[in-house]
Formats: sequence, C-alpha cells, structure tokens
Amino acid sequence: MQSPCCFSVVPSHSSERVVPGPGLSPSLSLPAARVLCTEWAVVGAGVFAGTTIDPSALVQRLDLDARSVASIRRGAEAKAVLPKKEKLKLRRERWLQKIEAIKLAEQKRQAERRRRATAVVGDLQPLRDALPELLELEAGARRPPARRRAASKPRPAELSRMTAAQRLQLLEEERARFRELLASPAYRASPLLAIGQQLAQQMQLDGGQL
Repeated sequence: MQSPCCFSVVPSHSSERVVPGPGLSPSLSLPAARVLCTEWAVVGAGVFAGTTIDPSALVQRLDLDARSVASIRRGAEAKAVLPKKEKLKLRRERWLQKIEAIKLAEQKRQAERRRRATAVVGDLQPLRDALPELLELEAGARRPPARRRAASKPRPAELSRMTAAQRLQLLEEERARFRELLASPAYRASPLLAIGQQLAQQMQLDGGQL
C-alpha cells in the first residue's frame, strides 16, 4: 500500500523540484516533505507491530450448508462413478429382482386358476344334476299305472334289471326324499351332514332289502 506522503524528486535546470504524491500539498518544500514522510513511515510501521495473525484463520472452509449447488452436484457425480464390475453386479441384481417378481406373479395367477377350478365344498349342483328333471317326472306321471302283478314283485337292486315302471317309481321316491331333506332343519343347520346321514340310512335300507 502506497503511503499518501510519497513524493519524487525531479531535477530541473536550476534546482531539484518536488513532485508530490497523493495527499501532499503541491507547495510543500523538499525538506518539509522528507520530514513528513519519515514521520509517516514511523507511524505506519507501528500500527501492526503488536498484531499476531494465525495463518489458519485466513483459511476459509465451507461446511455442508454453505456449499453451492454446483459443488454438491459435482460431489454427487463423482460418487456416482462406479467400477465396471460394480455396474455389472448391480445390473445382475436388478435382473434377478425382475425375474423373481415375474415368477411370483405367475404363481399367483396359477393359484387363482386352481382356486376357480376347484369345486367349493358343499356345492349341491352335482347332486341336483344327478336328480331327475321335473319334466321327466311329469311325463312319467301321465303314463298309465303298471299292473299290480308287476308291482307286487320285489324290485331288483340293480338299475339295469329294473323295468321302466320300477325306474320311474325309484325316481319318484328319490325325488320325495330329496324334498324332505331340503325342508328338514338338519339340512339347514349342516347340509353336508344331513346328506351324509340320508345316504347312510338309504344304504342300510338297501342292504336290508337285499
């Protein structure tokens, strides 16, 4: 820093001429200018004579909150650079995760298809399909009654050996039993248990007739 009392002496033809610096009066003589600059040098040297500055205090460090967005982005880009082996490993892990997700989805679809294909326990639709239709029973009711001689004979246990009248009679009996079963309180409480008991009783009756 240049002191405000700096001057230069320029020789001229007759005598030396003082060229004042900034802060000096142009009319200042050479001896006065020298005395003034000497005093200024002494005062300026003593301003910072007892001052001790730690070099570490001159170093500025930016913490995380004071960093700029550009520096943060540069740090993130530097961390994102991975070796080729790490990239291949990450890519392989992502592929394995995708394959596992596809397998789980396929297993769920197969389980859903099996669940829909499995008949619900307690479904009476197969039993209803096995029973005679109402039209068949009405058509059989319009037929003329069988002879008493044929009715008096014992009915065979096998359906293939029965006559048409015996088959119709068996169907009517089964239809009546089924109606009674549907109207019974036991069927309302537990349909499967009531059907099982009815079948067991019918098997005992058929075995006794044999």
